[in-house]
Amino acid sequence: MFCGSCGKQIPEGSGFCPSCGAAAGGGAPRPAATGGPAAGPSAAAAQRAKFETQFKAGSQDAMEAFKVLLKDPVGGLAKSFGMFDSGRAMMVGLIFGGVYAIAATIGAILLFNSIMGMMGAMMGGGLGMSPAGFGGPNAAMIVRMFILYVVQAAALMAGVLLTRMIFKGAGDLKSDIYIGGACLLPAAAGVLAGALLGYVSFWLLLLPYLFAGCYTILMLYSGCLNIVKIAEAKAAFAVPVILGISFAIVYVVLRVIM
Repeated sequence: MFCGSCGKQIPEGSGFCPSCGAAAGGGAPRPAATGGPAAGPSAAAAQRAKFETQFKAGSQDAMEAFKVLLKDPVGGLAKSFGMFDSGRAMMVGLIFGGVYAIAATIGAILLFNSIMGMMGAMMGGGLGMSPAGFGGPNAAMIVRMFILYVVQAAALMAGVLLTRMIFKGAGDLKSDIYIGGACLLPAAAGVLAGALLGYVSFWLLLLPYLFAGCYTILMLYSGCLNIVKIAEAKAAFAVPVILGISFAIVYVVLRVIM
């Protein structure tokens, strides 16, 4: 079969000419693709590629910030924030918040297994149960744990935002997200370390929690003083305000969704 428009041969079974695009029956050339619905997948792919690029760059920034915070968690907070523009700092804060949610979920699973193991050891003799008989948390429980820790991270960021507005501090939403996310890093390390130590002794898990809580408070104070630029006399008071707002947000959200 030959094309009635350009005279080129059309492969058997093809509905259009591969040379000019005309229909095999000699009609008008096939219309070119436009930016209508057919362009949807390409636009979605472009958005996905853009997000992947931003996330990859944000992960590299987060690692650089983490190195600074690892050496000096309190004094290095403002220094690490100053390494990035506001958009990159926000992405780093969101990544830190995600790290906290994942680490806290893993820590909660380990702690749950540790407690169930101890209960099994204490009660197994009388009930005829082995420690493994209690099992671990199911998938639904794990999802609920993760949601809880995501809410906690978001609540701390919101607490920084509202406290900044109350005290008329400097900065914006992006700096609030960075401060909230970075201040959760000690908590992420604390819950993991505590959960692991819980396998040795239940009381040992309190030690990393103590250190994590103290460092989180000190970092919040540093953020209020050096990034939000709240006066020193008010910065100390701003920290419990942040925590109080955060706890209230978590309570309200959990009451609504759970």
